Amino acid sequence: MFTLLLALVSLAVAAAKALKPPAVDLVQASGKLAEAVETSELAQRTQLLGGDNQPIDVAFTFHAAPSRVASGAVPTGRLSEISDYYRCLRPRRLLIAGAAGAGKTVLAVELMLSLLEQREADEPVPVRMALAGWDTSQPLDEWMADQLADTYQLRKPTARRLIDRGCVLPILDGLDEMDAEVDAGSPRAAAALAALNWYQAGRQKGPLVVTCRTTTCDALAARRIRLLDAARVEVSSVTAEQAQRFVETRVLAPEDWYPVVDHARRHSHGAAAHVLSTPWLLTLAVTVYEAEGDPVALLRFTDPEALRSHLLDRFVPAAIELHKRAGNRVYRPEQVINWLGFLARYLSDNIRKHRAMGGHVLSGTDLVLHRLWPIAGMRARTVDIAISGIAGVVSVSWLVPFSILYPTRVPFSIIWALLVIGLIYASARSAWPVPKSISPGRLRTPEGRRAVVGPVTVAVIATLAVSLAIVVPYIGQPGYSPTLVLVNLFLLLPVGLIGGLAFGLRRNLETTASSKGPNALVRVDLRSGLLIGFSAATALAIADFGAISIAAPGPMGSVGGALIFFIISVVFYGIFVGVLGIIWASAWRRYVATVLCTRRRLPRRLGRFLAWASEAGLLRIAGNAYQFRHRELQDNLADTQ
Repeated sequence: MFTLLLALVSLAVAAAKALKPPAVDLVQASGKLAEAVETSELAQRTQLLGGDNQPIDVAFTFHAAPSRVASGAVPTGRLSEISDYYRCLRPRRLLIAGAAGAGKTVLAVELMLSLLEQREADEPVPVRMALAGWDTSQPLDEWMADQLADTYQLRKPTARRLIDRGCVLPILDGLDEMDAEVDAGSPRAAAALAALNWYQAGRQKGPLVVTCRTTTCDALAARRIRLLDAARVEVSSVTAEQAQRFVETRVLAPEDWYPVVDHARRHSHGAAAHVLSTPWLLTLAVTVYEAEGDPVALLRFTDPEALRSHLLDRFVPAAIELHKRAGNRVYRPEQVINWLGFLARYLSDNIRKHRAMGGHVLSGTDLVLHRLWPIAGMRARTVDIAISGIAGVVSVSWLVPFSILYPTRVPFSIIWALLVIGLIYASARSAWPVPKSISPGRLRTPEGRRAVVGPVTVAVIATLAVSLAIVVPYIGQPGYSPTLVLVNLFLLLPVGLIGGLAFGLRRNLETTASSKGPNALVRVDLRSGLLIGFSAATALAIADFGAISIAAPGPMGSVGGALIFFIISVVFYGIFVGVLGIIWASAWRRYVATVLCTRRRLPRRLGRFLAWASEAGLLRIAGNAYQFRHRELQDNLADTQ
């Protein structure tokens, strides 16, 4: 016995060393991140351009400030030259300003993709982050690390090291979206600029890119609040010639637009000229009148704001009609407006009220399936716990008859019940569940095999310890047999090994944003849970078969009898153990709870609807989140009842 305990201690020491997190290879981690960002932003670029691949080559002009300006800025530039323009800045700090819909985000994305195409191994990876979700009481570097972990599923230590070592170039989108009203003083935007002005890279100001509406920039500058040591550029209006080239490449009958373009050329301050002056409004108008109507009707409007509202009100039905013509799934326009309006009001309330829940500031732009539960309030967490509880009851319901039939296995039943209760408790405590992914393919790599050594060792130690704890009370008792130890090892070891492998493969797993869309995260989480649950069920069936073969070989006298027993065991454990996969899949379960709690306000298959809305051009995908195509569309839908 003493020798066995000594062996357990030795194994524990070895496990402690194996569980130590592996050193992070920053070059490799940066390379993986760069690939993930490029994949995500290429898809985002296509969505921002309305399914096209050629952006309008908008111009921009340098906006000089009295002092603390980055050197190397030239007076003018174009979208096609943005990478060269940025590389000439010292320090490399750029503020992209412009009117609503001027193409600030497109310019930022174009810069990111150009930098990624030209990137050397030691250069930082540009990563776009929405400023609307930043609680400025949290340090900037911590928030950026959280964004990397949430969007690209990096481990927090890896994300933090990438930030600390300057391996990430922050592309901070939407400074103007941090506050609901500019007139209120933009307190969050002001706090953000204060933090960005402290952002350092060694002895120099840290490189970054920020996008913001001109009105917000000017309002803050009037209070002497601005981004220091940066070059501010203003995105120029689309020219009449650029607008004409745009419609000629986008519509089936461009001649219908020539009177509108000609009118805008001759009346540069009219409502039609206003519509053609920004890529967003131009796309809006083309979508609306390509679906139905004559674009000459634009000339009847004299008020630019009235024309803007007219186009926004007609955009959703028009996008649905064009998507229908392409042979895609169709929802009724009133359904889409109601569902998107509900989501838009939720996001707008988050911005206006600066809402926080579970220690997180609620985003005013991002719709992430497993993080959308605050839209239903605490009811979603209650339903989530109820789902876990039901799965737990099913999982332990077999223990009472099992313990009555096999009294010597009561300790095993107690351990199993405690394990299930622990899983439910851990699930209930988590306000923000993280999607989990199991990657068996990693066992083919040296890194993957090293990742599971520690957890599997711990599983073996725990199995031996529990087996001893079960057997010791029966030593010297009537009917005791050494085979009892083997029986318990057969029962517990497979479950321990499955748990160790799952933890090891997940613990050091670094996945990227899925190219299959944001819905893939909850699907992978459920698939991983089912894999763990049914693997454990199969392992228990095999273990039970082996244990009974040792303890009572009589029933296994024939091959047919053994096969029937094994099949019954697989079905039995598949039902009562496999259900634990639902408790494991916490992100999927929270998403299901959210859908159940909002079934009268949102579609039952919310993920499929959001994916459809993205394909229809109403939403866009940013990393693992859905966002409205434009903030103006979100605000317009938020006002619908």
